[in-house]
Amino acid sequence: MMQAPRSSSAFTATSTSGKQHLQPGRTCVLLRGLIRSRHHWSHFPQLLNQRPSVHQVILPELAGNGERSLEATPATLHDMMEDLRQQTRQLLPEPPPKLTLIAISMGGMIATEWASCYPQEIAELHLINTSFGRFSAPWQRMRPRALTRLLRATPGLIRDPAALEAPIMELTLNHPAIQHQQLQDWQDFSRAHPMTLTNIAIQIRAASRYQGTAQSPCQRAFIYTSLNDQLVSAQCSQAIAKHWNKPLWEHPSAGHDLPLDDGTWLAECFDHTARPAAWAERNKQQRKLICKANQQP
Repeated sequence: MMQAPRSSSAFTATSTSGKQHLQPGRTCVLLRGLIRSRHHWSHFPQLLNQRPSVHQVILPELAGNGERSLEATPATLHDMMEDLRQQTRQLLPEPPPKLTLIAISMGGMIATEWASCYPQEIAELHLINTSFGRFSAPWQRMRPRALTRLLRATPGLIRDPAALEAPIMELTLNHPAIQHQQLQDWQDFSRAHPMTLTNIAIQIRAASRYQGTAQSPCQRAFIYTSLNDQLVSAQCSQAIAKHWNKPLWEHPSAGHDLPLDDGTWLAECFDHTARPAAWAERNKQQRKLICKANQQP
């Protein structure tokens, strides 16, 4: 049986100040994307845990990635979901609370599958720069230039497990200062926890085949996108928001890895969704947050 990771798998908030005006006690589960580990959330879990609406942040690790790199990745998005769901439930009390899923890229597909199969377990969906086959073309779900860049770098994995880290960083982070801070850490982590080519291929195949749902599986669903995403077209998230008729938050300058490029902006958006007036005022607040993001270097 799969064992739940022991260390750094959950952060628990202790402060309750300011929560009386917000949706209380959100238990947040963070789901990462293609060939990424929970390690790549970096400082975002701590940043999120400081928000007044958050009670707990849980970071499961997908089989085949990061600390579980020696395991085989499940063959389908559904089986990946079951792997992460089982791990998460081992970290929760009984009876488990309803979960708020915060998920990026392929993690957003897994979160959607989770909410579709177990709607009674999910309170909210927050999907970041994800895509569905039913709404978007393959060249929107993975930009051709990005695909070419990654394919050229992949043979280097035979010599160096960290061969993909620099190309991934170039394609997912738009702020040079953050790239400079993170690159060595990503490379060191990748060499300590090398992924297999088989697991990489499984994840790419499963993500490319995922169609998503025609309607939102969760009443409270929020979509976030980076307009300057170099890996996945922002049109993918825009299409989901349009077809699901759900709020869309657009960042004007961040890259695909929005939680790293501007985690503060993302956390502010997330907090805003907990307020009773969030749905009615979302367009006004979105313009304000976009303006604030434009002012950042």
